[in-house]
Amino acid sequence: MERVSPPENSDSSSRMSFQEYDITENPLLADDIQTGASFTNTTNTQDRGSNSESPQEQPLLQTNLENKESDPCQDDLLELTCPRVNCPEKIIICLDLSAEMDKVTFRSRSGDKWTPLKLIKRALRLFLQSKSRINKKHQYALVILQENAVWVQDFSNNPREIIQLLDDLENCSECETLDMGSIFDVINSRVELPHVTGDPAISPPPYIVRTILLLGRSQGTINVDNKETFHLLDSSPYFFVDALYVHEAPSEDNKCEVNFDSICDLDEKGMSYIFEAARNPTKLYDQMAQLLAHPLQRPLQREISYRLLNMADIEVS
Repeated sequence: MERVSPPENSDSSSRMSFQEYDITENPLLADDIQTGASFTNTTNTQDRGSNSESPQEQPLLQTNLENKESDPCQDDLLELTCPRVNCPEKIIICLDLSAEMDKVTFRSRSGDKWTPLKLIKRALRLFLQSKSRINKKHQYALVILQENAVWVQDFSNNPREIIQLLDDLENCSECETLDMGSIFDVINSRVELPHVTGDPAISPPPYIVRTILLLGRSQGTINVDNKETFHLLDSSPYFFVDALYVHEAPSEDNKCEVNFDSICDLDEKGMSYIFEAARNPTKLYDQMAQLLAHPLQRPLQREISYRLLNMADIEVS
């Protein structure tokens, strides 16, 4: 598959920005980078959640989008008619605070053990700092997820406000189910989708709205009881949903595959980036880095291909 090159001055070109930071301030990230961590190469990959660190590593979860992507009727859904501009984003971070997020499931190469919540907080800190460097007009809001969604922080273009809130979030609780429909109900009550006058294929929107779901339930159930509000939001070409699902190794004793399919079912337009990670800290950081790309400028997930460049091999013009 031919590698898709991102537009110049786009958010896609910033996916290496995680490594611009002083790694001594992030011991866990430093451990991963110094032991040969690299961004994933997903060439010839068409399954959601299939971004792996090496050709030998296979995705733990298979998605129910395989049949949908092979359906010719989906071609119209994958066509992006909006201008490919780096307009401001209103990013809604939806963080799971179930008890499963506070259980040790990740290990670094040095043998250190980490909870999903601690890792995601670190990755989010880097994501917010990087995204703000790309465009200071981007805004961020925070929603916590337990049995239902709760809006805790309104939009701000100051990433430090969100980072401070993340540092204070510690109370995880036992949750049997998560109704993702409540997420979109809360968003619909708080967020106004942009309206564009004139030809939407020519006129750029003043902003777009992107929801990033950070979920970590393997034993609890994740579903959408009512999709009415979701369909209302998703009918807008300026609304996007991305997800990172952190889970245990799939087995008959948990609901990982069912939950992952429920998350993938939200990608009705084929424009979402949906990832999964289990036990591998480097993979989680890689996937958060890929979420830096602007939804109006990035390629489809199944077409992405990342590789690190050796600066010594780059010709200076």
